[in-house]
Amino acid sequence: MPAENPSTSLPTLKALAVASLVTIAAAAAVMWIAVSQHERQLQSLRTETVERLGRIRANIESTLNGSLTLTQGVAATIHAHGQLTDAEFATIAEQLVGSRRDVRNLGVAYGTVLRQVYPRLGNESAIGLDYRQNPKQWPKVEQTIQSGKTVVDGPLPLVQGGIGVISRTPVVRPSTPGGPASYFALVSIVIDLSTLLDQAGISAPDVGLNLAIQTNGQVFHGDSKLLEQNPVELDISFPGGVWRIYAVPASGWPSDWWRQDPVISTIGLALILAVAATSFYAAFAWRHRTRLYESLRESESRYRHLLDTAPAAIVLHRQGRVIFSNREAVRLMAAHGPEDLLDRPVLDLLHPDYHSVVTDRLAALKAPGDEAPPLRQKLITLDGRVIDADIASSAVMIGGELAVLAIAIDTTRSVRAEAQRQAILDDLQRSNDELRQFTSAASHDLQEPLRQVATYVQMLERRYGPVLDQDGRDFIQYAVDGVIHMRRLLHDLGLYAQVKAAGAPLKRLEIGPILDRVRETHDDQLRRLGGRIDHDPLPPVMGDEGQIQQLLNNLLDNALRYSRIGIPPRINVSATRQGAFWLFRFRDNGIGIAPEYQSSIFDVFTRLHGISQSQGTGFGLAICRRIVERHGGQIWVESEPDQGSTFLFTLPTA
Repeated sequence: MPAENPSTSLPTLKALAVASLVTIAAAAAVMWIAVSQHERQLQSLRTETVERLGRIRANIESTLNGSLTLTQGVAATIHAHGQLTDAEFATIAEQLVGSRRDVRNLGVAYGTVLRQVYPRLGNESAIGLDYRQNPKQWPKVEQTIQSGKTVVDGPLPLVQGGIGVISRTPVVRPSTPGGPASYFALVSIVIDLSTLLDQAGISAPDVGLNLAIQTNGQVFHGDSKLLEQNPVELDISFPGGVWRIYAVPASGWPSDWWRQDPVISTIGLALILAVAATSFYAAFAWRHRTRLYESLRESESRYRHLLDTAPAAIVLHRQGRVIFSNREAVRLMAAHGPEDLLDRPVLDLLHPDYHSVVTDRLAALKAPGDEAPPLRQKLITLDGRVIDADIASSAVMIGGELAVLAIAIDTTRSVRAEAQRQAILDDLQRSNDELRQFTSAASHDLQEPLRQVATYVQMLERRYGPVLDQDGRDFIQYAVDGVIHMRRLLHDLGLYAQVKAAGAPLKRLEIGPILDRVRETHDDQLRRLGGRIDHDPLPPVMGDEGQIQQLLNNLLDNALRYSRIGIPPRINVSATRQGAFWLFRFRDNGIGIAPEYQSSIFDVFTRLHGISQSQGTGFGLAICRRIVERHGGQIWVESEPDQGSTFLFTLPTA
């Protein structure tokens, strides 16, 4: 065989080297695709597992919190009416517990002695238990009394057998009307853990998950070895504590990528062999492509003109450096001319967060015609600004070498607009969720107990009214008062929830006529107390008429309710300009507010006096604050005991 011409052997060797590199790159690409496919499947399975676990977590939280909060209902009744008779306690407990299978028992201790238990059957021996004499329960009971808050204990073994959760809620009330509040009673509930989890559907046959639940480092449900299997995990939250639930699919996570799908592995191997055959075939035909290169050079010249006049930003780069940029690219990158971009590393024009992504995309462009689909990226202009752009790339031959043609479209404005739109949608979604939660609670958890109380009280009055003594009739009146108070509470709760959820658009309002209408609704009370309302000329504001009237009504109602005995109420309303807002002063001569309470009176359920002294629900001033804040203003109080109070709030000028 004749020796090969040295002038042709070097190009042939280069071609063989290129073919080898292409084959290696193809093998790497196939492996990358297979690994990526495996990772996508794994991520999809983890996402599905998170969704399933989220539903289970929600069921557990709903069931657990629904049972735990029963103590708060009993505590609220004792706080309002004092010690319950055994019959009253049994009636209330039966209504609250109902058909909840997870509740073992509900009990009330006055002081530290357990006096009442529901159901009584099977729990008679617990009555009379003094927690101070029980070393197992006293530490948690003492913690509950000292903290003044609900304390949840468990899961822990129960004396009756099984595992349970114990929640204890203290009751704090004045020992005498108007006196200081102190510890009075303790309401406890025992929840069976196994029944709780069954009701939450954790052992349903279609769950498809292996689960474990942990608290304080101890797994109390499921196998602790599950924590070593890279599980999905979520928190189960309830008053006074948090559990952590772990899950993996019942079938486990996918195996290694080459074992998971042998078909893909086989196809990948065939693709590598095909690329290798093609590459080496091209290497041996290298000497026959001279004319093709010359044709490509001519095409490059024509192509350059088209690129330079295109309306999109176009950049050519080879071996990582810019070799061409059209006029739109110069404008987009804030360059003075193409020379500012020439020979610049292409990664210098990209935000560092996208370097690895772009590097992988460029590595996939191995031959002319290979394309990378549009991807939104961030660019750094020469003057330091960060802009958004959709960039698509394709491989082309320039001067006999492989280069990359990148086309970029500026999307900065559309990205910002989309972010703003999404923020608005998220805010609307949160508001809708809050409104739905409130509607559900009002119609199910609050209205039904109220209806039952009203029904039984009416039956009691009709059937036994003539034969009851004074104490019995008093008890009926207490129940009626409780129903009335609950209705007020529901009404105010609805007003509070709807301030933001159902507010009308703001418009120009005259405050004076609105205040006059509010005063007319209180005429009878003003005449009875000898009160008077004066106001300076009041300015117009931008507001929601219904909410502004509610604001003034609540402030006037508060002033009349807390007027001093024997002193006619005197109320004055004035306003002064404060920039873009009017500062209103609502001044009264009532009993005043001590400094330590002035920051908390605007919180929900905050009442500085007992029900016997005031018929308020604790929502009035909280509604005021929410209305003012919805209008972009602020509200606060300045007061001293027995010197009256001045409520100050700001509303936008009209």
